[in-house]
Amino acid sequence: MKHLGWFLLLAAGFGLTTAGLVLWHDRGFAFTGMWRLDDGLHPVYLLILGIAMIPPALGEIILLEQRRDDG
Repeated sequence: MKHLGWFLLLAAGFGLTTAGLVLWHDRGFAFTGMWRLDDGLHPVYLLILGIAMIPPALGEIILLEQRRDDG
């Protein structure tokens, strides 16, 4: 059950990364309007958030597996 939360965070990270890439592709990979928040969030922010979520979740899953194997 400890792994479920980390796997959900990992899945959310991959989902945000994918959504950010798809939405950014829809905009033609343009950086225009990135700093203006009145038009809504630029897809790069979703991409950044998704990429930032993946390593900590994956690292915690690996640590939980190592602890389970050790004891």
